[in-house]
Amino acid sequence: MVLRHSKHVHSKKVVSAVMAGLIAFGGGASIVSADEETANAPTANAAQSAINVFSDVSSGYWGEKYIYQLAAQGIVTGNNGKFRPNDPVTQQEAVTMAIRFLNMQNQLSSGAATLPTNIKVNDYFTKYVELAFQQNLLDKQKESGYTDQKVIWGAQKASREWITEVLVRSIGRTTEANAAKNKATGFADNAKITPDRLGYVNVAVELGLAKGLAGNKFDPQGAVTRAQLATFFSRAQAYITTNYENQYKGSIASLENGKLELYADGKLNSFKLDASTAYFASDSEKRLQFSDINPYTQAVVVVNNGTAAYVEITDATQQVERFDRTYARLSPNNVIWLDTGSTFEELSYETTTVFLDQNGNKIDPKTLAAGSLLTIERETYSPQKKIVAIRVKSGLVNKTGAGVVQNVDTANKKVTLKDSTGYEDSYTWDDATVIRYQNQILTPAELKTGFTVNFTVKNSILQSLEVTQSVDRTVQATLYSVEDNGKTITYKRSGSTQLETKFLAEKPEIIMSGVVKPVLSDLLADSVSGDQVTLTINGEERITKIEVTGRQMEQLDAVTIVNYDSKTHWLTVKDANNQPRVIILDDKTKLESSNGTTLDKVEPLLGAGRKVSVTLIGTRALSLEVVYKVEGKISSINTSKKIISILSANGKVEEIPYNSALIVDIFGKSNASLADVRVGDEVSAQLSTNQDYLQSLKLKTSAQFEVVFTEPSKNRIRVKSGGTTSDIYTDKATLTGDSGQAILLADLRPGTLVNITLQGTTAVAVAEVKLTLGEVTGIDTSGNMLTVKDHSGNTQTLGVSGGVKVVKNGSTATNLSTLVSGDRVEIRKDIQGVTIVNVMEKLERAFWLANNSEIQVKRKSINDNFRYALSDKVFVHQGDTTLSVQSLKENDNIVLYLNNGVVVEIVKQ
Repeated sequence: MVLRHSKHVHSKKVVSAVMAGLIAFGGGASIVSADEETANAPTANAAQSAINVFSDVSSGYWGEKYIYQLAAQGIVTGNNGKFRPNDPVTQQEAVTMAIRFLNMQNQLSSGAATLPTNIKVNDYFTKYVELAFQQNLLDKQKESGYTDQKVIWGAQKASREWITEVLVRSIGRTTEANAAKNKATGFADNAKITPDRLGYVNVAVELGLAKGLAGNKFDPQGAVTRAQLATFFSRAQAYITTNYENQYKGSIASLENGKLELYADGKLNSFKLDASTAYFASDSEKRLQFSDINPYTQAVVVVNNGTAAYVEITDATQQVERFDRTYARLSPNNVIWLDTGSTFEELSYETTTVFLDQNGNKIDPKTLAAGSLLTIERETYSPQKKIVAIRVKSGLVNKTGAGVVQNVDTANKKVTLKDSTGYEDSYTWDDATVIRYQNQILTPAELKTGFTVNFTVKNSILQSLEVTQSVDRTVQATLYSVEDNGKTITYKRSGSTQLETKFLAEKPEIIMSGVVKPVLSDLLADSVSGDQVTLTINGEERITKIEVTGRQMEQLDAVTIVNYDSKTHWLTVKDANNQPRVIILDDKTKLESSNGTTLDKVEPLLGAGRKVSVTLIGTRALSLEVVYKVEGKISSINTSKKIISILSANGKVEEIPYNSALIVDIFGKSNASLADVRVGDEVSAQLSTNQDYLQSLKLKTSAQFEVVFTEPSKNRIRVKSGGTTSDIYTDKATLTGDSGQAILLADLRPGTLVNITLQGTTAVAVAEVKLTLGEVTGIDTSGNMLTVKDHSGNTQTLGVSGGVKVVKNGSTATNLSTLVSGDRVEIRKDIQGVTIVNVMEKLERAFWLANNSEIQVKRKSINDNFRYALSDKVFVHQGDTTLSVQSLKENDNIVLYLNNGVVVEIVKQ
């Protein structure tokens, strides 16, 4: 084939695609035959006929993208209509792929090929193998030692370690491999790697070309499939640069009338589009539709016979700048004059420039009115910066269209929408604006960024807006009722007088402050004063989340019963001010006592003098609990009269008798007694069934621990502090993250610090400790302020007026004076609220190698440690540029910052 375009494009993206497709040549006689017939230069028609031929590559297959690209290039012709991605690769096939990977076909010998006597291959592969020896892709001395008489050398299945050596040699890294030949790889099966290939495995892993398998194994003798080999060579694309013909790289100037115009290297190229054109994006393996392709984006185009066979979007950002100007007038020869305020600006536009009104409809530029505010859209990919569109923005807007919500400003009653071209505009709503989703009327506050909508604007006011996609939305409401079957709830939306009923999702999430694992029955529904809630409603109009934000109820704690009338269910109590209160129990009152939770079980306990805690709305009891527990601070302990006085939160003192059977429960102290309790201690006192004496006393304590591991299935967490390990159950505890958000036990990772509040040995709260890691950038010792730049680049100023401990080089200071700018620190607060600043150890070393969990550096002396554990969130950077551990190269000068022996930051010098 004689190519009509001979533009050479340096493209690393193409390399991975070439290798993925070349796998289709492996060992298939029909493929080899096809190659021989075309003398390594298949015709354009043959290339086009190759598209859609692989019956074993279904839509969505991970390699589909690469196959389309290579089919367009005329490289992949298939084998009986199949690609065979899972077949093993032979050594002669792999060598052929490596030669084509390097685009060295034109260097194949024209005469008879000569190979070492024991290197037997099929005739077609002879010249490829000969060239591989000449180019040092194969080690003649190693391969000449091949002695297996049962399988010829070329038909031998390529092993993982063998492929690794060919791969490393192909990218010219043999010198590095020789230097690393005595290093252990860190794989569990390191001993199984052939010693003379150890260096190649080290280099391949270091460059990220090869990775381990399950169980931290390399499996050096394992066979390589075509898909695996495609992965190896695809990763190698970052380390070579090669040229490919019939490929263009540039910016899409237009997409219309069945053609694509591409601006490349200062020239506008025009290619046909047809039904066989394949569209992809560089950051995805999913095939695109023509409608997904936008003008003014960057692309690579592979062309056959003037037709774009393969189009790959390399940057979907439209290269267009937008600015507003006031229109003045038109002049002949496509010139528009614009008023900048101080002068007039003259711009030339093209015959293809699109003029649009406020509705996005095309208009004749002659209809523009002087003084109109215009948005000028101008491409930025060419020196000419041609105007591609001029849009009317000013005046009264009357528009109907579709877009995506970008911002909702409820204070100014304004919503910003982006249309399909990327153009943004803001519209104001008023009280007459109708916002709808399906058959639901929404409030403006329920609109969220990302909603897809249809909208109508009249006289610059948003008349209607309809959400068209299935979305989650939130509603502020008051609970009216919860059905007994747990399938529906009824609520009244805030600001509305109408009741709405919705089905619940199968397992709706319920969040209620102070309640561990709340259920539907914990919700308070009432026609007058039900729970204030935020409801999350999914696209199927089912409620998936209920968060209680407020309750209009009154709480009476430990009040004394004066009388109970079992006929009327009226309960008279004496409140904290010794005033009588009448409370009505009904069938919805939630009851709790030692006898049970039904009224017939609770009534015998409602005698005069008994203490109960009641929540109520007006006179209706929402819940009633017979008091068996008093919480507060110890105000006195009278050992002679055996009475303990407890001051409750409401200021009331309860005097409670105790006897010798009193149980004292204190975390971390076995065989605790009343002698271990002091005045002022916070306690939870458990009363006897008859409320006549103190049965147990649980001391409230708080401490900071390090998480060892968690067992969510058992609601158990193992923690350690001061060398002591403890198992704590969390089924009765609230769990919060470092920002106060609700979390699950499984969210806590080993090594995390937590503050645990306990009543006796029972955990009632577990809170993750907030850690700030970063670089000290400012110190105010007089104002007790510390400024730190964290790993996200954010600067925080932290006050330490509550006390500070700075731990540096093994010493502890109680002020900030030992800190200097540039120190790397971990900052947290201990259980007393004192700020702990731990200054990290700093080491300067030369990089050697690393994996995901460990880094190895070169020693400065024989006694130096050279292996260090990596934090799973290690921050690697050079200046303000974030790097990966895999990007580091041997002998790079690096600075390690260690926190408790673990590397948390690496700075490349």
